[in-house]
Amino acid sequence: MFPRAAAAVLTLVAEFAVAAHAAQISGVAPTLDADLDGDGASETVTAAPSRGSVRLEVRDAAGRALADAKAAAPAGSVVPVTLTSGPLGSAGALIEVVAATDAMECRTIWRYRAGQLSPIPIRGPSGQALPDCAAPSGWTASWVREGDGRPAAWVREKAQKVDAGTLRTREAYGFAGFSLDFDAKRSSADVAGVPIPSWYPATLYSRKALDTLYSRFRLEEMRGEPTLRIEADRARGIFALRFAGPDGPLVAPVDAYAVSGGTATLGARAGERSGQVSIRLGGDGSIPYEVRVEGLGPQWDRAYSPAGAWRGAGRQVFLGAEDELASEDFVGIWADSAGRTTPIALEGEPPYRLRVGKEGYSIDLRGAAPFDALLLPLDTPGRSWGIVLKGHNGLERIPVACTGKPPRPPCRADGPPETLRRTGARINVR
Repeated sequence: MFPRAAAAVLTLVAEFAVAAHAAQISGVAPTLDADLDGDGASETVTAAPSRGSVRLEVRDAAGRALADAKAAAPAGSVVPVTLTSGPLGSAGALIEVVAATDAMECRTIWRYRAGQLSPIPIRGPSGQALPDCAAPSGWTASWVREGDGRPAAWVREKAQKVDAGTLRTREAYGFAGFSLDFDAKRSSADVAGVPIPSWYPATLYSRKALDTLYSRFRLEEMRGEPTLRIEADRARGIFALRFAGPDGPLVAPVDAYAVSGGTATLGARAGERSGQVSIRLGGDGSIPYEVRVEGLGPQWDRAYSPAGAWRGAGRQVFLGAEDELASEDFVGIWADSAGRTTPIALEGEPPYRLRVGKEGYSIDLRGAAPFDALLLPLDTPGRSWGIVLKGHNGLERIPVACTGKPPRPPCRADGPPETLRRTGARINVR
């Protein structure tokens, strides 16, 4: 049984709460004193609330006005305002303005520089800016420093009930010059005391399945092998092993987690069975590169790895076998027996789509029987194709009719096969 890891595993090693000045409306507009521009002299910020906005004003030590701006506030009546500051060292300090009611909270970050007050967006895990105003959702925010002289991070935390217990989420945002950006390494989440890592969500395959994939022959044999996805969803408080196999799925929630160096160990339970999982992490520690499962039964107990390809001295990891096949095998110029050519190119971000001539396709492996793969049109109407691989430089393309709507498996042959050969390849296609 693995020891239950504490949430502190993923939190900052040393944190010091930043001294912040806050004031609520009490007949006087709240003020804050800080060296905002890093010139060694202190400025004073005043926040004067009004209906639907907060007027910010910066003055120097002599009381001279330096800059002003309007910050967001809930519409309607004048509401309480709080000011806090986050030191940035020699770069000065940031200002947080919070104007809130029970139904709406407006939170903005500001920087004073070169005689101007400018808003600083807060960019979340997806890269999108958080809204200035939103209904209260249980977050509490503060400025946190790792040590003296270090720039403060803006940190928000929340605790909520989920199916697995209490989910505690901590999101850290670091100053990036013109924005506060989500910092995954300084953020964390745990559910029922078990930390949830931030890992690349690749599908993992057995060694036998990967050998079949890389051979480019008889890919239907892959469908007899299990696959594994490690679902680590911090937003929903889910940390589980999700297996899929020919006899159905298995879900094993993770109940223990520890990491040492480049190796993570998990405990997972499915019914009466208790599994032990050892994971070799690659990249920056966010990619499960080799996963060994024991204790969940002979159908699932084995080693799993993601589909990958070498790029010089480094290894590229794909979200799934479909992306590996698209990137490493399908891309190129293909010619038929009459010499007519068809270009195939990648399109978009993973999961990849293929552009075959002028048409766009998704790739399906799991539902492709009796073919190796299916190319399903992104636009309807469009022709679906069954693909039978002939090594790395040849394939058969068979028109198929699919009974799903839009065209989806199951699919059957609906015309004669056409043999294609990659142009420039020095092999015979049979």
